[in-house]
Amino acid sequence: MKMSKDFLYEIVHCSHAKVCREDSTITNPCREIVDYQTSIGLDAFQAPEPWSGNIEYAPILFLSSNPSISSNEIYPTWDWSSEEIYDYFNYRFGGGNKDWSINGTKPLLINNKYGRSVQFWAAVRQRAIELFQRDVFPGTDYALTEIVHCKSRNEIGVEQAQYQCVEAYLLKILELAGAKVIVVLGARAKQAVQDKFNISSEVTVSEPINIGGHEKLFTFLPHPNARGYRSFAKCLQNGELEMLRCFLR
Repeated sequence: MKMSKDFLYEIVHCSHAKVCREDSTITNPCREIVDYQTSIGLDAFQAPEPWSGNIEYAPILFLSSNPSISSNEIYPTWDWSSEEIYDYFNYRFGGGNKDWSINGTKPLLINNKYGRSVQFWAAVRQRAIELFQRDVFPGTDYALTEIVHCKSRNEIGVEQAQYQCVEAYLLKILELAGAKVIVVLGARAKQAVQDKFNISSEVTVSEPINIGGHEKLFTFLPHPNARGYRSFAKCLQNGELEMLRCFLR
């Protein structure tokens, strides 16, 4: 447990983000994505997002490009206590000291009301339901993470930061994760995973890959915002969906 807490704090207080925030003259691949928050007028820096949900136990992990940013959502900044930060990210979808969201889709806002359903959260919940063939418990049945952890909109700054962020954190996150199935969403995350684990671009479900002493399957879907088919049933090849379901069981 201590190791996971230390690693969570390492990402939240990423040294690359801190350098960019503290010295505007330093050249760093993360410069654009870190400075994005200033460019949209945020007063306090929203911390890099390590993961959301109980990553050590959730059997499914959704992996996408980078978290989107909102000025209305209650979200950790660097002045939050370590305890608040840990509670937020590990219990963002339930079970913590505060209801940071409801139904796995609606975030707690700064006015202490709950916002509209987040399209991305709603989509991954549906994909988890498709795999389990039952209703699911967000944060327990599945967790979320990204290849780049700083927040922006429309993937601004992700291309520049991607290599540095992936090298620093991705393998460690996947080693920590209890997930048997890692669902990779979108072209950018797909490319990062394929490069990291030498997976063919033609593959929609990988062979089992040993990570941290446990075998995991990668499967690839379009980003929930993409046009066209986005479900497992429509995007996977014959028998692959049932193979994922059996692997989860």
